[in-house]
Amino acid sequence: MMIYKKSFSKNNKKPKSSLKRQRHKSLNKNVIKKNLHKKTNTPLVFTGSPLSARYILVIMSVTAIALIAIYYKSILIYCQQAYHTDLFDGNTIASQEISPQDFEKNYIDEQNDQEHIITQASTSLTQPIDVALPVTENKTSKLATDEFDEIKQNKKIEEVVTDKNLKSEDTGADYNLEIYSDTTNQNKQEIASVLQDRNDEVHKDIESIHEPLPIVLTSNDKVFFAGDSLMQGVAPYVKKMLFKQYKIESIDLSKQSTGLAYPSAFDWPKTINDNLIADPSIKLLVVFLGANDPWDFPVKGYAKYAKFKSELWEEHYRLRIASILNSAIENDVQVLWLAAPCMRKHKLNNGMVYLNNLYKSEIEKTQQHFLTTNELLGCTYEKFSNFIETDKAKIKVRVDDGVHFTPTGQKILAKAIMEQIIYKELEDTFND
Repeated sequence: MMIYKKSFSKNNKKPKSSLKRQRHKSLNKNVIKKNLHKKTNTPLVFTGSPLSARYILVIMSVTAIALIAIYYKSILIYCQQAYHTDLFDGNTIASQEISPQDFEKNYIDEQNDQEHIITQASTSLTQPIDVALPVTENKTSKLATDEFDEIKQNKKIEEVVTDKNLKSEDTGADYNLEIYSDTTNQNKQEIASVLQDRNDEVHKDIESIHEPLPIVLTSNDKVFFAGDSLMQGVAPYVKKMLFKQYKIESIDLSKQSTGLAYPSAFDWPKTINDNLIADPSIKLLVVFLGANDPWDFPVKGYAKYAKFKSELWEEHYRLRIASILNSAIENDVQVLWLAAPCMRKHKLNNGMVYLNNLYKSEIEKTQQHFLTTNELLGCTYEKFSNFIETDKAKIKVRVDDGVHFTPTGQKILAKAIMEQIIYKELEDTFND
């Protein structure tokens, strides 16, 4: 135990190196405290620190307000100077105008002499203007006075004539009135008859303008047939007749179950336009459609089908008719459109009536030909019939389905188409 205590006491003794370190630390602490004390006593100076954003904004706003005030004041000074100069100029101009007294004197002098009135008025009007005008002779004043004298003389002559008429006897006056009334009545009748004749001529001219031009073809021209199954039966007969009588060739593209309602199945406007462009010799387009069209059809941009006879349906159907007619006009081709005939089924028959009205109205706009078919087939839209009644017998022209034609009915329609065509011989062939 004793040995431990002695050793412990020996260890408690600090070496010299540790004492030196303690002294050095104490000296450093004293130096730091002195420096801190000195810093607290020194005044705050913002020499090295940057200015704040708020301080900069305040300085800029103050300078801007000062500049605006200076600019505004300068504008006021300039306006005041300009105002004073305008007033000065206005006073100078006003000083150059005529005084009221001079104006009264001039007015009194003008009443005495008419020529002086016009000249003085012209000078008074030109006084405020500093432009020097050339001096010319005052011809207008002389003309005015001369016309005024002539008017006075005419009035005197009229007064004398009226006095003489009043002094004439009553019987003579009545006789003259009767003669005047008779002559006026005759003149009125003649004028009315002339006007009526002119009105008739005008109406005839208007009707001739709206009537389509006749279909004139030569042997160098071609006929184009477009339509559905109704045209398929008629076109071959017309082709034979045209070639046999006039040596005119034809193109028959009629196709069953087609129309204008479903261009996705068969596009007649495009087909017709392409063929007319491809063959410039085509001069007549014969169209026979409608039996496959009185149904609802789809329209681009609409989810539902357009209902038959609706505004949307009619708008698009008319556009398709017009596209066919416009392509014909652009290619210098005449059109003969056959009306859809009466049908046995009531619903289909009503559809044909509606479609024919559309065809006819669009064809009349372009002054083309529209051929009705009911009279040729012996039926009406109110009463359907398969037969044509003649003096000798009944002739069947419609098939039992109430839609298509018999060969006899097809020939009747073919002859009606031929009657619309006027053949013209070529000059070279005629001379030969």
